Amino acid sequence: MTKTNIIPVIMSGGAGTRLWPASRKAAPKQLLPLVSTQTMIQETAERLDGEWDSFKFGAPVIVCNKAHAAPISKQISSLGLKLGTVITEPVPRNTAPCAAIAALVVQAADPDALMLLAPADHHISDKPAFSRVVANGLQAAEAGYLVTFGITANAPETGYGYIQKGKSLDDHAYRVAAFKEKPCKEKAQDYIASGQYFWNAGIFMCKPSVLLSEMKKHCPDILAACEIAYHASAMQDGYLPLDEKTFAACPADSIDYAVMERTEKAAVIEANMGWSDIGSWSALWQLTKNEDSNALRGDVHVIDSKNSLVHTDGPFVAAIGIENIAVVVHEGTVLVANMDNVQDVKKIVDVLKARGDVSKL
Repeated sequence: MTKTNIIPVIMSGGAGTRLWPASRKAAPKQLLPLVSTQTMIQETAERLDGEWDSFKFGAPVIVCNKAHAAPISKQISSLGLKLGTVITEPVPRNTAPCAAIAALVVQAADPDALMLLAPADHHISDKPAFSRVVANGLQAAEAGYLVTFGITANAPETGYGYIQKGKSLDDHAYRVAAFKEKPCKEKAQDYIASGQYFWNAGIFMCKPSVLLSEMKKHCPDILAACEIAYHASAMQDGYLPLDEKTFAACPADSIDYAVMERTEKAAVIEANMGWSDIGSWSALWQLTKNEDSNALRGDVHVIDSKNSLVHTDGPFVAAIGIENIAVVVHEGTVLVANMDNVQDVKKIVDVLKARGDVSKL
């Protein structure tokens, strides 16, 4: 049996501002060890390595900020994993241009391969389940669909977009009936009750040729700009630094808005694999809390405290009688927040930007 070759594309352009002050411009959350001793991008690279009955992963393509290329290469190489092309972006342009450039690279390297686009900063606790989900999506992807992974929605979360499934395509895949924006609580409860919706994880699998064809149809301006930037760029020792002038001219948009919400070739497969995007300190607390419902990291001691997160990168932190509080000490900066308000951390980042206080960003 011939195994399908899948080229992983690890998207590592995010700033991770919702995990400030630990996640900074110089070292965003994907470069940090948040859940285990490995960094998020190391976890992702290991998950996207190996072979199974029906498929095998090739060396991953990385798309990242040019300032992060060296540390990312070092982190992944330290695991003994082979690296594919490292595409460096001179300016951020969101995930649609990222996907287009990666598709051009993958198509040139192996036109018969599938590509699997995955964010660098997601946590998936059940690696065997992830591999089964990939296998379940092969038939639809090889049939020319843009397959997205729909996370089993087990709670009315308002922080995620939702995917409504349509008619069945095969034993595992469904047509996408609709993409839904992040809902209010009541709408999210309706989605869960219907049993027809998944959370949108932002993980995609497809033929690069199909993605490029759909981009030509639905966002030709983005594709044209990316093709110009791709052809204006030259490989340098395994790196593809994108030409700044031409790539900066590319419109910024997400692959969801630019392609997935417009195409008639969107398919979804259910993915029950212990997924989290670790989009806030409360999400990290949920993943790492102990028997006292506290998530502690570093030189920390707590007394009579519960439902709290306390992280420090150096100074000893003691907490007494706290509940539902996040305390994060990182490089001389301290965050103290109610766990119910940690999504507002981005507001602090905006304040620091307005003040021009770049040393804390």
